Amino acid sequence: MIIRKYGISLVRLKKEHIELVRQKRNLAYIQDKMLYKKKINWFQQRRWFKQINNPNNLYLLIEYNNQFIGLINGKDIDFEKRTCEGGIFIWEKKYWETYIPVAASIILNDFNFFMANFKINYAKVLKSNRNAVQYNLIQGYRIVEEYSNGVVMMSLNKEDYVIKSAKLKKAIGSITKDNNPLSVNNFSFEDDDIKTMKLLYSGLPEDIQQLVYNQMKQKQ
Repeated sequence: MIIRKYGISLVRLKKEHIELVRQKRNLAYIQDKMLYKKKINWFQQRRWFKQINNPNNLYLLIEYNNQFIGLINGKDIDFEKRTCEGGIFIWEKKYWETYIPVAASIILNDFNFFMANFKINYAKVLKSNRNAVQYNLIQGYRIVEEYSNGVVMMSLNKEDYVIKSAKLKKAIGSITKDNNPLSVNNFSFEDDDIKTMKLLYSGLPEDIQQLVYNQMKQKQ
């Protein structure tokens, strides 16, 4: 699956991508901001991918200027409660102070709230990572719990997101000249074979299944 908007492509993570992600995840300046700070070896990465390559997890590479620059996700998706836990990291430092990270988050949040009808997005970040905390706050997240290990739990509902994201979308739209809402026209399954489509997109709730039904039918 590929989602294209704001000049960015969000590309669903595949097996051939995981070594790149492992190498970038192990960079000292990325590792320092993560809850899990140990180096990740190849076997751990392969085991992790097997655990998350399913309909209950959505990991997407962030592609800009024909280069993968980061990873964004919604994991541990609960389709009954319509909740998930989000996360993002950008390994290309030159994009940290640009609109790209926020735009990637906007794309995924719009998908969650307006297309998949999610109710709440959660995020766990280190309280000491002030940039990450502030990054979430400007999107409408609220701190709902603080843990003794220095981690804070944040949550985002649709109502707060709509209010907080309005100015962000206006600014991003001004830069990219893209002011259209996210729609099925932004989605493509050109990089998925039938086996992958069935593994990752069959058995989803009916309303979400409709988002991919026509594309699945075309591949059969």
